[in-house]
Amino acid sequence: MAGSHPLSTISFIILALSAASSLATENVPATQAVERMRGCLDRAPADAAELLPGLPRACPLDLKGTSIAKAILDAAKSDSGEIPVATYTQYRTFRKTGDREPYQKPYFEKRDLLARAVLAAWLRGDSASVDFINDLVWNICEETNWVIPAHEGMGEIDLFAAETAATLAVTELLVGPSLPEEIRGRLRAEVRRRIIEPYLDHGSKFWWNNGANNWTGVCAGSVGQVLLILEPDLERQARGLALVVDQLNRFIDRAFEEDGASTEGIGYWNYGLAHFVIVAEMLRVRTGGTIDLLAGEKIGKITAYPAAIAIGRHAFASFSDSREEASVLPFIAAKLADRTGHGELLAQVSDKPHLGRLGWVLCNLIWYGDRAGREPVFEDAILPKAGVARRAGKIGEKPVILVAKAGNNAEQHNQNDVGSFVLRVSETTFLCDPGAGLYSAAYFSRKRYENIFAASYGHSVPRIGGQQQKPGAQYRGTLDVADDGALRIEFHEAYGIPQLTRLLRTIRVEKNGEVTLTDEFRFTGDGHEVEEAFITWHDVRVSGPVAHVVSDKGELEVRADSGVFRAERLEEACKANKKKDVLTRLSISYPPASARTLRFVFAYRPAD
Repeated sequence: MAGSHPLSTISFIILALSAASSLATENVPATQAVERMRGCLDRAPADAAELLPGLPRACPLDLKGTSIAKAILDAAKSDSGEIPVATYTQYRTFRKTGDREPYQKPYFEKRDLLARAVLAAWLRGDSASVDFINDLVWNICEETNWVIPAHEGMGEIDLFAAETAATLAVTELLVGPSLPEEIRGRLRAEVRRRIIEPYLDHGSKFWWNNGANNWTGVCAGSVGQVLLILEPDLERQARGLALVVDQLNRFIDRAFEEDGASTEGIGYWNYGLAHFVIVAEMLRVRTGGTIDLLAGEKIGKITAYPAAIAIGRHAFASFSDSREEASVLPFIAAKLADRTGHGELLAQVSDKPHLGRLGWVLCNLIWYGDRAGREPVFEDAILPKAGVARRAGKIGEKPVILVAKAGNNAEQHNQNDVGSFVLRVSETTFLCDPGAGLYSAAYFSRKRYENIFAASYGHSVPRIGGQQQKPGAQYRGTLDVADDGALRIEFHEAYGIPQLTRLLRTIRVEKNGEVTLTDEFRFTGDGHEVEEAFITWHDVRVSGPVAHVVSDKGELEVRADSGVFRAERLEEACKANKKKDVLTRLSISYPPASARTLRFVFAYRPAD
């Protein structure tokens, strides 16, 4: 992925006067980067209590009256005090069956319990839950491996080993003085052995050093928090943080397109940035403003991404391994909105800010608090580098939102979905992207595209001569916008069929709220059979060239110029992927021809 942010070419940013100041860039050798980092660390006191902006001023007693604090305390009250058991048999289930759930469920439950117990103790200012915190810390430190089974073999530091260390570091930051020295010593020793030492020894050799996806933001961001809170030696801290900043620069440069888009989807946008934003603010404070990773034009573009692909409040186009129902962590929205001026992000904050990783919930408390939310506004938008565009219209007072994508079939968390689209009217998504399949060993193997959630068969794109789209960067499409605002996607290359020389999809949201889709096919020779398909989570009725996608709020009528629709319920696939609902694949086929133009009209009909 190409990138334009200056973070990609320097070891860190010198902030001259403000976020709007010009940024100096230079290539800095590794030894100079460490020396520069050490000089930056010397600019401000190393008091751990002042590492997190807002924390010194946020007396827990002042926060207890907030809605987030009340929800945290209520949740902590309901915890039984029992620690979930994570066994060897559960750990090895993944190797035997590819199933992640048996081990990951107790693994994450323990960390959630620790987050609630620590925050409750900190907010109350008492030691009522110290025994439970001690037991949880000890139990986590006793785990043979902080790396989950699905990531075994990827090195000592995976997403969740890094996050575990960050959670323990924030535990020390908030309630360390209340814990027995034996617990504090064990915590520090295990974090040092499992995270700090491997990182200082070979942190640049982990595969996620490349910065290509959310892993770099999570791992480097978590390690940076650990180094700032728990590493007492300035030389070691400087050496580690120089690498952290270098990796985070690369993350911003490579994991996001030049237009700010994340091809991994909204969920991984959220996840990858969470630890990045926290450590960026910690570094800004710790270096007296010398290092500011949230400055720069590209951060503003990244901040604008969620609003560009939103299709409702807490609803997004679920391209790649995403879910349609999603939200933005409140502290990310608050901090990025404050720093970039993109206040529209605040319209998509989570309504459960008391849940999540310890550091996240803490930052929700001190950075977001009880600020008022906003209502989302849906307008036309385009992300040209990602090849994603949204068109907005109305039918009466109901919003009609369409989001379509081009892109390629080798994106991060890729699905073969070039040319696909999502159509939503008001609060109902009638034609969907199915989102992520079940995470398993097979889903992240050569068998990935046997799963309809990753294959083009599970998306609103044609089959041509019985062939689906192929995986790989060369299988791609291009997006442009016509003078009348219509979206045009040329994606014949997504199929790798030599005889197919053109497949131009044109989609318009008309003034009356109807949506029209036209596909133009051109072949050499006699052509191939064409099967058009549209995907929905709703029930479908078919009658010749007309189909109705039915919801309790209304129906979407789909009209073809000719042909006979067929509705295929994908029950077995949805069951295998542990989906509570069933996808229906609405298809219509046409015989071979050297040239063919197919037109469809999608019209909303409200329920009586």
